[in-house]
Amino acid sequence: MSEPENPDPADVDLPNQSRMALVWDVIVFQFKLAADGLRDLLLVPVSLFAALAGLLTSGSDPGRYYRMVLRLGRRSEYWINLFGHRKHRGTADEFIQPMQEKVFAQVEGSPLLRKAGAGIDRSLDSINRSIEEQVAARGGSKESDADSDAGRKTDSD
Repeated sequence: MSEPENPDPADVDLPNQSRMALVWDVIVFQFKLAADGLRDLLLVPVSLFAALAGLLTSGSDPGRYYRMVLRLGRRSEYWINLFGHRKHRGTADEFIQPMQEKVFAQVEGSPLLRKAGAGIDRSLDSINRSIEEQVAARGGSKESDADSDAGRKTDSD
């Protein structure tokens, strides 16, 4: 039985996504951003050193070492899979998926965590209802208020 592919996060309808899944996705994205940034920081001096080494030691092919750094950069970009658009094996998502399953199983198996999650959900639902009631009392919707706010900003510019 093959595992289903994770949908592209940009294609997921977030209002229908569970809050826990959203929090997990945001945490994973933050770690991937950090890994991507660290990779970029490391590639700056390595690429400069590779270019210098190529200029000094490889008369017939000065870009040889630099191209090696570029290949390393492409492989690390593929592995990090920052936006989750690669569904192939060999990405960080292969390591993240089992952790996600364990975390979600722990939450589902723990009465204390389920109770805490339910309390958080009730609080967020209450906040959402309160906001919707305030918007309705003003005679608009969240979307139309955002549009009118954007219109006011452009009118004053």
